Amino acid sequence: MTIEELKSKGITSFEKVADYLSRSNTGLFFLPNNLAKLVAVLAQKNNPKSCINLNSNLGEILSNCTEIVNKVGIDINPQNIELAKYLNPSLQFENLDPLSYNPETLFDSVICFPPLGQRVQIEGRRVKSEQLYLTKSLQLLNEKGCAVFIVANNFLTAPAFEELRNTILGKYGLDTVISLPKGILRNTGVELSILVVNHNKIEAAKYYKIKDRAFSKSTLGDSDFSVLTDNLVERWDYNFHNPKNREYEKELKNQETKRIDELVEVVLGTHFSKEEIKEEGDFLWLTSRNISNGSLIFTDNDKLVSKKEFSRREQNAILQNGDILIPRIQRNRESFYVHTDSEQRVIALQHFIILRGKNADYVATFLNTDNGIKLFNQQIERHARGSVIPTISISDLKNIEIPILPIEDLELASKRKLKKLSYEELLAIKDKYENLKKVYQDTKDSQRQILEIMQQNHSEVMSTMGRIENKVDDINSILKELVSDFNSIKELPREVDERINRLNESLDSKLDKLISDQKQLDFYITEIKRWFDFYDLLESKSKKYLPEAEYIFDHISKLENPDYSPFILQYCRALENELLKKIFRAYVQSLIDREMEITKVFEWDFGRKESGKPNSENTFKLAKHLQRCLKKSKEEWFFELGSMEVNLRYLTGKTAEKSPLLIDLKTFVLNSFEKEILNIQYLDEIKTIIRDYRNQSAHPNLIDTEKALKFHKEMKECLISLMENYKK
Repeated sequence: MTIEELKSKGITSFEKVADYLSRSNTGLFFLPNNLAKLVAVLAQKNNPKSCINLNSNLGEILSNCTEIVNKVGIDINPQNIELAKYLNPSLQFENLDPLSYNPETLFDSVICFPPLGQRVQIEGRRVKSEQLYLTKSLQLLNEKGCAVFIVANNFLTAPAFEELRNTILGKYGLDTVISLPKGILRNTGVELSILVVNHNKIEAAKYYKIKDRAFSKSTLGDSDFSVLTDNLVERWDYNFHNPKNREYEKELKNQETKRIDELVEVVLGTHFSKEEIKEEGDFLWLTSRNISNGSLIFTDNDKLVSKKEFSRREQNAILQNGDILIPRIQRNRESFYVHTDSEQRVIALQHFIILRGKNADYVATFLNTDNGIKLFNQQIERHARGSVIPTISISDLKNIEIPILPIEDLELASKRKLKKLSYEELLAIKDKYENLKKVYQDTKDSQRQILEIMQQNHSEVMSTMGRIENKVDDINSILKELVSDFNSIKELPREVDERINRLNESLDSKLDKLISDQKQLDFYITEIKRWFDFYDLLESKSKKYLPEAEYIFDHISKLENPDYSPFILQYCRALENELLKKIFRAYVQSLIDREMEITKVFEWDFGRKESGKPNSENTFKLAKHLQRCLKKSKEEWFFELGSMEVNLRYLTGKTAEKSPLLIDLKTFVLNSFEKEILNIQYLDEIKTIIRDYRNQSAHPNLIDTEKALKFHKEMKECLISLMENYKK
């Protein structure tokens, strides 16, 4: 903006400049009139005769210092000086570098609003502008003088300015700290404060907080509170010293507490370069958008990280089961997240702090109580630092205190542990809680956090017990329905295979009701992996059938006169699925891929003798079945377990030497499996499972515990042999 532009618009005063700038977007920096007037009032408080305004801008503040006779504004920007002289023709302004200005006499009053967030090159070092401008301002102050500074709030808290703050406390006196409203300056979210510094030492600093941006110069009355200079060594911000923000200390005073870092390990998230953050990778790069209502969510904009080697810090940032994730900004109960093992591996970025260790459950429980989260956030808000978005540092977080139960009872507060306990163990915990409740019921009000945690977790115990009782009732009811269905189907005058199909349909419908959450199977998956090293090589449906079978075994055993037929059939479905997917469906697919005209290639198998009978009844049936499969969709390529065992056995006989189909199938099988897969002894094991267990499960008789356990042992051996011979 030029003087000509101002003249053309009839702007000749600060009032008109302020009005014009409030309605336009010129990019011109200008202090709000009420802020300029307030600073002027503070600068004139001790009736100074001389005043200098470093970084004077357009003269907004000096124009309001009407009671000071000798005053000068210094600014390095020539355009600012030109405009300032136009708007204030009676005032003195100099186009100089404020940091190089060396007057002959010092001043009664010094005003300075240093450039925000800038660095100046000094002797090969980049020094923060606040450090340089405020130091220069103090040098220009005479023995009886007073300085007024407008500073970003990080000056009050940042360790980088600690030395200068202590210099002010040691050689000068901090008279007043005024916290200004958010958004006082246009086009910036930086929060500001006004500091009044006297040349003489002061016993206590007065603190004010202005909340309304429409304040006037007369807004200040009695101070909100005062702080002894001796208590200002660490930081100067209003929130930290506000007595209302320290009320939590009363609640902590008469109870046992521990710092967070005494209970858990405190770990800072990590940072990756743009090149390391990709569309694909091994770890989800966790951001705030992935946390909603205390849960982990995935979005279409997620980024991933993949590296051959991680640094120690990066490795620590990979989330472990039970880790508590705390955002360094914008904290509420919904923003806390407790990590559980998931298929998606997760790594936290530097905007999160991770709480990890054996007592993390207790800390999570504390944060989930109303009073606990309130107490925690009070401490966080008091210790947060920053001018735009207050942020908690890892060192400050470590010092936050949490009231605790007697240390030996910490695990009683673990929700994750409660979920893992048996009904009998829950009963014991319930009794212990009720005893502790009696102990703490009549304690002082300051100890209510302890009682709240106990009451909440007592409720959790009772709720868990109730869910277990209800769930057990539901499970028993569904299992009884399943047994009833099985008994009815077993009595049907149908072939074994037909009955088995119907039994499997009944299983599927009941299992949908029994197992509504994958987490119910996690325990059984872990158990299976202990004896079965090849779990990850199984087909997806097999990974479902096996833990479901184990689940059925455990729950059906609790029924009166249990029939383990459903357990056996579900296990056999896994074996059937593996042979189907890895051999027979794969073989049909290979016929398609090789574009084979099977009627020509396998002419002998489709052919007939002079008598009209097929050259081989067995291979003729197989060839015809393959022909039908090729006309269907992939999901309809079905081979029943018994027929697959028989067809594999054909590969070991004399017919396999002259049947083109069996020769081709055998070659295919041995490309995927070792030759032991066609060992007669192994095929006999499969036949035994089919004849003595699977088919018997479809007959109207009970499969008792002894037979079920025998089957379990033989099936394990069968599956292990199958996968041992699989050419992965």
